[in-house]
This record gives sequence, C-alpha cells and structure tokens, in this order.
Amino acid sequence: MDSTENREVEGQRSQNLQNNPLALPSDGSCPIDRLPPEILSLIFEHGTAAYNLEETDEEGSTTWNDFLEHHGEDDREEPSEQKSQAQEEQGEHETKVINEEGSDSDSGRSEYDSELSSHSEVLSSFQVIVSHVCRHWRTVALETPSLWTTIKVSSGDRPPFERVTAFLERSKSLPLDICIDSVFPGDLSDDEDEPVELFIDDLEVLCTLLIPHVPRWGSLEVRVASYEHMYKFLRAVSDPSVPPASQLRALELYHHDESDNDISTFPEPDFSDHFTLFSGSAPRLRNLTLWGVHVDWTQGWLRSSNLVELELAYHTQDVRPDSSAFSAMLRAAAPTLEKLCLEMSGPSGEWIIEPGAPEWSVDANNPILLPKLIQLELGFSPPSEVIALLRKLCLPSLKALALNFDNGDYTDLVAYLVGPSSTTSAVTATNSLSKEQPRNLLRGLEAFKIAGLPCSEESAGQMYNELVNLESLTLYMHHLPSPFFGNLYPQPSPKLEETGPRDPTVSYRAPLPRLTTLFLSDVSGHAVRRFVHERQWIGMPLRRLFVEEDTYVTYEEESWLKENLEKFDYFEGSDDEDDEEYESISSSYVSSVEEWDADDDSYESDSE
Repeated sequence: MDSTENREVEGQRSQNLQNNPLALPSDGSCPIDRLPPEILSLIFEHGTAAYNLEETDEEGSTTWNDFLEHHGEDDREEPSEQKSQAQEEQGEHETKVINEEGSDSDSGRSEYDSELSSHSEVLSSFQVIVSHVCRHWRTVALETPSLWTTIKVSSGDRPPFERVTAFLERSKSLPLDICIDSVFPGDLSDDEDEPVELFIDDLEVLCTLLIPHVPRWGSLEVRVASYEHMYKFLRAVSDPSVPPASQLRALELYHHDESDNDISTFPEPDFSDHFTLFSGSAPRLRNLTLWGVHVDWTQGWLRSSNLVELELAYHTQDVRPDSSAFSAMLRAAAPTLEKLCLEMSGPSGEWIIEPGAPEWSVDANNPILLPKLIQLELGFSPPSEVIALLRKLCLPSLKALALNFDNGDYTDLVAYLVGPSSTTSAVTATNSLSKEQPRNLLRGLEAFKIAGLPCSEESAGQMYNELVNLESLTLYMHHLPSPFFGNLYPQPSPKLEETGPRDPTVSYRAPLPRLTTLFLSDVSGHAVRRFVHERQWIGMPLRRLFVEEDTYVTYEEESWLKENLEKFDYFEGSDDEDDEEYESISSSYVSSVEEWDADDDSYESDSE
C-alpha cells in the first residue's frame, strides 16, 4: 500500500471517528458531563424504573388474558466489519474511567470486569451500573435515594447481605419494595448445579436487617418452598415489638408446595400457628395474596376498606378462615374490591353464625354485595362450595371470570351460571342502594377463561347462549369437553371451497357474536384456520388469536392467519395446569444473581 492509499485510509478513519457518537471528543471533554445533576438524576430514575419493570414482568395486570406474548429474543451479532474502531475506542474509554476510579486496581480485578463484563450471563442492576461509570455519576446516583428502594434477595444470596444493607442506607426514608425469593429456579439446564434454598439461619439474619424498616415497607413478596421458612418469617414479623406496616400497599406470601393437594389437613402441625402480623395494623394495604400461607384471619388489616385485590389459594380446610371471618373480609373491602381469586381456598364450613361471634360478623348469613368487583377467579374447589359461594355474592359489575377445576362433575355449576340469579332479591331487600345484579353472571362477561371444567357436553352450548357480550375467550382444551371449541363454529357450516360471494339466502348462526380475541391450547393449526375462516365468511371475524406455543401450525397456516388477523401469536402454556399457574406466578419475579463486593461498591475516587 503506497503513501497515498495510507493517507486515504487514515482520512477515512478520522472521518469515521468524528462521526462516531461513542468516541471521546478530541479535547477529552464529554458533553454529558455538562448536564445538571438534577437532570442526570432524573435519567437514572427512569432507567432504574424501566429495569425494575422489565424484571418484575407485570403479567397479571387487569385481566388474566393479558398473557405475555411469546417473542423469541434474537441473539444477533453484528457483522465483524461493523464492530471495528468504534468499539475499540469505547473499550479504551471504559478502561480509562475504571482505572481513574481506582476500583480494585490493586487486586487485579476491575469493577467493570466483575459487574459489566459482556461475558457475564447476568448483568448487574441499572443503578449499580451507572454508579460505577465515573465519580460524578456515582455521586449523583448515591445521592438519589429513589434508585435504591427495590431490594431483591434470591436463594443464592448469603450473609452478611452487603447489598441489602447498602440499599437500605442509600434509600434514606423512602418506601421499600422488597422481594425475598427462596425458591430455586425450576428451569436449570442439566449441567447446572441445583442451588440450595436460603438457609433458615440466613433468613433470620435477613429479617434482622429488614424488620427495623417495617414502617417503610411499601410492598413485600416472599416465596418459599419449605413452610418452615415461611413460619420463621411470619413469627419474626408478628413479634410484639414490630411496628405497624403503615405504608404497606401490597403483601404477597407464597408457599410453593409440591406435596399432594388432596390432603384435607395442614401437613405440618408444628407450623400451624395463625400469626398476627405488623401488630395487627397495615392501614394502606391494597393488594393481598396468601398462597398456601395462613394467618390470624380476624386481625384488623384483613378487614381493610382499601383492599383492591384479594387472592387466597391452597389452604386446607383446617387453616382456612371460618365463614364469619371470611364474610367480614369481603364486607369491609366491598367499597373498593375489584379482583377476587379463590383457588382451593375460601371459607371453611357452612355460612353460619357461631355462638359468641364478634359483632362484626353478625350479618355473616346475609348476601355480600361487591359493587366494584370486575374480576373473579375460582379453582380447585368442589362444585357445592363454588355454588354456595356464588349464591352468597352479588356481583353487578363482573366483567371477567376464570374457572379452573379438575376433578368432579361441574354440570350443576354450569346450570347455576346459566340460570337466573337468586341473590338479587335478597340484596335489594336488605340494601336499597344496591345495584341490581344481572339475570345471570354470564350475560355481563366481557372476558372468560376456562382452564378446566368437567361437565356434560351440553354445558358448552348452554353457556355460550348466555355470553352475548363476551369479547375475549380463553380455552385450555386438554381439560375441556370437545364441544367447548366445536360449538364455536358457525351453523350451518359454510362451504368454504366454493368461490364467489356468500349466498344471501342462507342464514348462519354463531355463538359469541361480539368475540374478537381467542386464546387456545390443544387445537390443531388446521382447525384454528378453518374456524377463523368460517367466522370471517359469515361476517363475525376474529381480530386476535393466540395459540399455545407447542401447537402444530404449518408455515402456510401461520402465514394465512397472520394475513387474515390483526394479531396472531403464541403464548407459553403447560399441559399440567398446576405447573402453568406456578410458572405464571414465578415469572413475575425474575431474580438476578448478582455478585456484590462491599469494598468494590464503597470506593472513593480521586479524579473526575
């Protein structure tokens, strides 16, 4: 290469560097350093909020049919030519900044190597990353308390929990969002070692750090595989010295038990105590989930007038609330309650008033009006219990219903849902201000999920005749009689092989006239395409269709569906409904396994 060519190459390289936003300016200055600290702090707040939102993955927002759409994330590599000089210059800049910080320079391991390495499978959290870029950014980050209010502890964490201590200090007096996930992941590959659940002694150390800050707790989520762990936690927060949880908005306690769900009594009598938490006071509580976890059902904060969402699941009969306590919970929450989920839980025994019952339960036998309840989920309870519950409730605003039953015959439940309500007159007689309940619960539904409903084959048609306002339907066909999908086809069946316009003399009938969105599992791609085509042909087109990811759909069928629908995609499901429910809950908290070195994170730098 002659000198002329060399000059041309150098000139092109110089031009590329001038146009490269990742390259340092020639005078060594950095434009972002001119941002006021207040603006930089705001940027950090938005970045941390986005990171936390992605991590917590809010699947269960308003209705369950907002499934996470299954999108495979492509791990695309840039062509080698495009990695070029820009990344080399960026790497030189990162190394320069870290060396100036002096972090771990003596140990031969930089902070960048430990937390920001591209070879690491799990990156550190956003606020930790930005606090290790340079001294100026670190100062701004550490003086922004809102960056440090989300505390996550996973099964791989061990004392002395330096990260927890640092976040508690840096968050100042702001409310805390805490997640303790002691359940090890269930998606390990064969070559990964199974992690050990958080030790009991470690949990005690963690509680010692967190409990003094109970008045700051804004949300709390605890997941355990062993009830001994949950018992230890419940006992810690029920100590008389624990102050009220004055800012607690959301409480979620999960015991993921792999034992037989058919047992009728609590299997660990040594841990059967019913505790009163937070000195019986959590006045701002809005969302409550108790999954296989029981407490003292008469404590004050369970009769909250602020409760918006209530989920009770997997309680044996002997640890459930009695009808008086359960009724009191619902009546207190009636002005605000929007979502109620009961799976293998609810009141124990019949709806009767016990002798000597407290004053707040004297109306336990009267109907319960829940005027704002829009979403109801019921599962894994005998038909008689479900019917008794529905007879007790008046739900004039119900828009979304989910049913998930596996054993027994629920034909009588379908008959009750289809028939007129028997609650309206009783409620109207006792409350002149009540809203009138519709003819039946099905007429007002806009979203309906049926994950399991053993019943007669005629039941599907009976239900569909009443679902005149339904817009979204979810069917797990591997747990349902075939007519639940078959009855959705128009009658008579259109002759789709014929060309030309539809015969105007033929009158077609199809259930669910307002149906626009359908979630399906265990239905072939061929059947799905035919259904979409026939609904389209008779003038009742489907707009959005989601099928379980293991559904067999040919390339031609998928292309046709994408061309004829506003949205066609796949959702993640499971043949085992229990596993699916567990996965959908577990995915709401994606624990990040982050290495924490207190020395690394508390360094002081001497230069900008």
